[in-house]
Amino acid sequence: MAEQNERRERYYYWLTIPTRWMDGDPYGHVNNVQYYSFIDTVVTTMLIEKEVLRGPHWNAIGLTIESHCNYHAPISFPDVVEAGLRIGRIGNSSLRYEVGLFRRGDEQPAATGHFVHVFVDPETRRPVPLVEPVRAAMQALTLSGA
Repeated sequence: MAEQNERRERYYYWLTIPTRWMDGDPYGHVNNVQYYSFIDTVVTTMLIEKEVLRGPHWNAIGLTIESHCNYHAPISFPDVVEAGLRIGRIGNSSLRYEVGLFRRGDEQPAATGHFVHVFVDPETRRPVPLVEPVRAAMQALTLSGA
């Protein structure tokens, strides 16, 4: 993900996440581990809303196999995070989510990150192919030309 090109219009799903007093650290900004929590929150909320998880299409679960976060600017309490999400890659049994964390109203992200889920059968933990309704829902969130 090229951070210098990141702008709000490159993300297709949004979730507003308020910071909490307890998110801060002794340096006066949100602790780095909380950024991963923000990323996980926007991804999981989208997956439930789009019926990828807890939906009627399948019973697969997503296991995280990769994650990364770049920090560009501090977030502090009581900032409100506007988390933008897009799908970076759709594989046979995997999805790469790309997330921009913006302070409310900022044009440039305070952080950018990604993580990858491989979808597996909950019993066998073996990968399962993405079903067509899931693939279609995720395609709608994919950056054109990516």
